[in-house]
Amino acid sequence: MSELTDRMRTCAAHILARAAKPDPWAGELVALDAADLLVEASNLLVEKQPELAPAPAPEPEQLALEPFVFPPAPAGQAAQPSATWTAPHDTLPGPRPPRACPQCDSRTHKKVFRQGRTLMLACPVCAKEWPYG
Repeated sequence: MSELTDRMRTCAAHILARAAKPDPWAGELVALDAADLLVEASNLLVEKQPELAPAPAPEPEQLALEPFVFPPAPAGQAAQPSATWTAPHDTLPGPRPPRACPQCDSRTHKKVFRQGRTLMLACPVCAKEWPYG
């Protein structure tokens, strides 16, 4: 056991001395040696004190999972348009056609803003507002 502790102290001294002169290869060798020493020390401790041995892993439990179902939307709420899912290397959907104002039929650029979780469009000609989609 004293040989093991002497090796552990030597390894710790190398780690502390590494700060003075950094050498990437020496650090790797010291780290590998430290890992070997830790495994050897843990094995020796288990031999000396068997109560330190790890307990056997418990048997895995079977869980009964139920599938998640989204609750239905309230009756007063309009259904949201479904998302467009794309896979790798797919092309994105093309731009939507310009929307005409439902009140004045203007096709100028609309002002887009958010109201809650809904995108809204506003006509710059007649100030009519309506949901995008």
